[in-house]
Amino acid sequence: MNKKKTVKYVIFDCDGTLIDSERWCIQAQVDTLKSVGVEVEYECLKNHYQGIKIHHIFSSLVSNKLLLSDGGLDRLIARYRMRCNQLFIDHLTPIEGVNKVLDTLISNQIEVCIASNGPHEKMNTTLQLTGLQHYFEGRIFSAFDANKWKPDPLFIEYVMDKMQATADECLFVDDSLVGVAAGVGAGVTTLYFAHADPDSEPAERSHLLHKIHHLTDVLKFV
Repeated sequence: MNKKKTVKYVIFDCDGTLIDSERWCIQAQVDTLKSVGVEVEYECLKNHYQGIKIHHIFSSLVSNKLLLSDGGLDRLIARYRMRCNQLFIDHLTPIEGVNKVLDTLISNQIEVCIASNGPHEKMNTTLQLTGLQHYFEGRIFSAFDANKWKPDPLFIEYVMDKMQATADECLFVDDSLVGVAAGVGAGVTTLYFAHADPDSEPAERSHLLHKIHHLTDVLKFV
């Protein structure tokens, strides 16, 4: 832990980091793929595709490309979004400790923002359902804004530019391996929030990378 660093900004991933939505996103992927005859196990999606752009997931796993042509991919993604929303309404909760973390950061004049691979429409729904939206007004960034998706570090650099922040001033928190790769690649101190899979280890080996198991551990780094 770098005690000399003064953190002025904390950048959070959204799904699985602030909101316990990742499990429902993955279940929605399983259900949507099954609806077009593609059987994929939940654990396979979790282990190999978590945090990856949904267009890439469906394009990779649907072998019958006729299902994806002539707008078929967009229709499949729309079906997935609808299934996500159904599951969110029934099951969605914030990550344990999130309010304490955000309240503490803000009270210490540390700015917070979101950097998510998901679209704004999805975040608007999940943040409203969990009562977290007010923490991030005007500071919610989607990879669709930048046209860059994690693990591309250019997305994190885009967010820092929008926040008028430097890498040395930032802390980045993400529960996915692709997110961790983006943060480290952008030169930002990165916390791998491994609450859903405590034994998993990022491929990256860097002094910038730390592993945490509870969201309140973020407060140890500011």
